[in-house]
Amino acid sequence: MEAPLCYQTINACLRVSRARLALFVLSISVLPVGASLAHAQETTDAEAKRPDVELTLGGTLQPRFSHGRLDSMDPGPDRERTGFGLRRARLRATATLAERAGAYFQLGAAGASVQLLDAEVFFDVTDALRLRAGRFTVAQPRAFQLTSHKQIDLTARAAIARRWGDGALGNAGRDFGLEAFYETNRFTARAALHNGNGSWDRALGNYREDEVGDPIGGLHTRGVAVSAYGAWRPAALPRVEAGGYAGYNGARNRATLPPGGGASPLEDATRPYAGYSGHLYWGPRPGSQPVRLKADLIGTRYGALSGEGTGDLSQHALGASLLGAVGLFDRSAELLARAERYDPRLDSDGDATDYLSAGASLSLSALRGRPYERQRLTLSYATRLDDERNPHLAVLQAQIVF
Repeated sequence: MEAPLCYQTINACLRVSRARLALFVLSISVLPVGASLAHAQETTDAEAKRPDVELTLGGTLQPRFSHGRLDSMDPGPDRERTGFGLRRARLRATATLAERAGAYFQLGAAGASVQLLDAEVFFDVTDALRLRAGRFTVAQPRAFQLTSHKQIDLTARAAIARRWGDGALGNAGRDFGLEAFYETNRFTARAALHNGNGSWDRALGNYREDEVGDPIGGLHTRGVAVSAYGAWRPAALPRVEAGGYAGYNGARNRATLPPGGGASPLEDATRPYAGYSGHLYWGPRPGSQPVRLKADLIGTRYGALSGEGTGDLSQHALGASLLGAVGLFDRSAELLARAERYDPRLDSDGDATDYLSAGASLSLSALRGRPYERQRLTLSYATRLDDERNPHLAVLQAQIVF
């Protein structure tokens, strides 16, 4: 009698265990299916609300370590500074509606705050032609903002381009306006009508008054700006790019104050200007070929300034730059050198400034067959040859593009 009872007990336990095991397996099987259904439901809801919107996010981070030195002009020790810093922290977002219209934003860190650098709406008339309005990088010399911060050869753009920006458009080459942008594999053309002062300050560049009672709402401006840029990449000469820029700015923005003109009334000292540039590149992008050469010429002719204490002041600034780069390690690294001269030509008696910079870059992403700019280390040195203060700047900069 004991054996059958034991057998019955064991059999009952097995039945319970099998039932529990089946329930456990069923629950494991159902959970992923339920999660998938829930995810599918969420995805379907999102697509149902905006089925024709595509959102693209990206960014750049450039931490650096720098050492700067400047000889003292007074009796005493020379000035030096060494430390870590952050050159750029950018976040970009593009929302495209029905593959034609959309909006683009770019945020940049400015100290402990965040600054809106670009804000534009666009419409693609064709695959090659885009119209855009808002605040963006307008047509300008190739060596300035048209060279993306992700594609800078060393750790800074050419000095003559920065000098042009400081004395012409200002505001990092951005402005409020309307632009037509045309680009194919062989041609790039862009033409912009813009304010001539890209400041976010409503009294200067961001003109958006709503009340007709005071339609000025800031400084009196005497004109707007028009700019055009073009580049050609011939099929017979791979990686060669030739182009130029021409523009006129009648807004008389604050960047056009002449040397020593900061104490003059703003509307009496600012000037209109006509700008122009030309460039010839053999390999515009870092790491694109074993040997690269880049030549730039940038000029700015300011309107004559006549007023009390200024005399008849005329100025035609001119800058030239030449860069050479040699690829290493199957184009995963480069050695670079750049020589520049900027002549303010103030009253035909300006003192020219010579710049020299050199360095090397290594792309960790190119070593793995990815784009050169994605993960990059750059070591650079720069100086001004004719400056009696004998300035020196060495920078080691990392770059992550995502």
